Amino acid sequence: MRSSFRILLSSCLLLLTHCAHTGPALAEGPAPVVETGRGPVQGLAYADGSAAFLGIPFAQPPTGERRWRAPEPATAWSTPRDASHFGLPCPQADLRNGKPVEGTSEDCLTLNVWTSALRPQKPAPVMVYIHGGAFTLGSSRDELYDGSALAHAGVVVVSMNYRLGALGFLAHPALGAGAPAESSGNYGLMDQRLALEWVRDHVSAFGGDPTNVTLFGESAGAISACLQMLSPAAQGLFHRVIAESGTCYLGTTPLRDPGTPEQEDSAEERGVRFAHEVGCTEGDIAACLRTRTPEQLLAASGAALDLIKPRVGFGPVVDGNVIPAAPRQLLAEGRYARVPLLLGANRDEGTIFTLQAKIDTPEQYEAAVNVRAPGNAEPLLRAYPAKDFASPKAAFSRLLGDAMFVCPTRRLARTLVEQGQPVHAYFFTYEPRKAFGSIFGGLLKLGAYHSAELPFVFGLSRGRFALDSDSERELSTKLIGYWTRFATGGNPNAEGTVEWPSYTREEEKYLEINTQLGHGSNLNAQRCDVLDSLGL
Repeated sequence: MRSSFRILLSSCLLLLTHCAHTGPALAEGPAPVVETGRGPVQGLAYADGSAAFLGIPFAQPPTGERRWRAPEPATAWSTPRDASHFGLPCPQADLRNGKPVEGTSEDCLTLNVWTSALRPQKPAPVMVYIHGGAFTLGSSRDELYDGSALAHAGVVVVSMNYRLGALGFLAHPALGAGAPAESSGNYGLMDQRLALEWVRDHVSAFGGDPTNVTLFGESAGAISACLQMLSPAAQGLFHRVIAESGTCYLGTTPLRDPGTPEQEDSAEERGVRFAHEVGCTEGDIAACLRTRTPEQLLAASGAALDLIKPRVGFGPVVDGNVIPAAPRQLLAEGRYARVPLLLGANRDEGTIFTLQAKIDTPEQYEAAVNVRAPGNAEPLLRAYPAKDFASPKAAFSRLLGDAMFVCPTRRLARTLVEQGQPVHAYFFTYEPRKAFGSIFGGLLKLGAYHSAELPFVFGLSRGRFALDSDSERELSTKLIGYWTRFATGGNPNAEGTVEWPSYTREEEKYLEINTQLGHGSNLNAQRCDVLDSLGL
């Protein structure tokens, strides 16, 4: 079950990607030009006084001999570079059919900057966002990640692309034969780190403070932020973390010699099978792999989705380098960046992951749990009996969401506060008016689904997920305040707001996020105790 629950895949996630992105109304007059250490960039000036600089390359194209190697900083340029449009997404497949998504490129390592003041009286806190998508899809240009509203709250917002799927996380003994430090398979995590180094070196040109950086992300982006906490090479590049629906208890595979209870494949074993799939079986296998097109690599990745027993994709690797040991061990031993953490999960995390699952009867529910959790089905069915939910499928959705997101969130919060780390936790229970269900004609009842908080965190006023009621816009204003105050000084609270209590092991208090903010404690304690006792 542990390995299955790591697969953060759903065809519904495709709704979050490759959407037309529209910013605020443009201002009249010349576009702003900023001189970075790599060269000048010409961005967009908006009528509201903010500015955006989009598609700035932070790395050389990871193509040819640079494929499956650590990223290298972008080559400098001398004339102003057009930064008025997003860079292309990294290669990825449509999870519904495994076919390559059009309009992508390996030359995808770009980032975006939103700022409300290029020359502020005081440098602004910086919030660096890592997008989600199961380490398999998505990009920083996606509709949900418009940084304009956050920037208006007084921070500089940066988002980046990183390599995905096999191109970002393939591990194979041949790839690092001459350079062990590059054999990890964690190329996507290395991309994220290089983007953070770019922020350290260049964000001051956009009015940002490189000594006050908050790393935040959702789903795979939250997992990434947590893993960067564990990575020695990333230490000092950020000073706070916000993890929305994702922790570093999920998403990693051992490089070799797995030895885990379920005897899962190691990443290199997977990589050897993958090389066979693309016809690279002898001779210089690394050179052979580098001759394959992105389309050939995507076709061999097995990206088509099976919701009950999904094929394992590519993701972060415990390599002894970028991730020096198993996350559980590093956390238990206190081997991580000691930075304040704000984290949380949503009540109905599992609903979008079971949209296509046929679980209509108690028997089908029991069978699905047996497939996902062989050997542990009996205690799980006792903890999540079908009769306690609206339907057997609802029971399976809640079990899946708790195991993948809610209970690991509690586990991480507990671990860190026991070691004296400052933590604030939330539980998002609001059901958005504009949701996946509304896109499908209101036929789907998804509740407070996975990623439902994003339109509120980013204050979306345009597009399919725009907040369309006064109560939603008011909630968004409150969340932007909490998030940016935390990014400014580590404390989300302010006079006149509902207090967000610190998380403690004794009380385990959290902020319940709905149109009426509230407090709770001991979230989902009995069921999470069961999942923890089973090691899930």
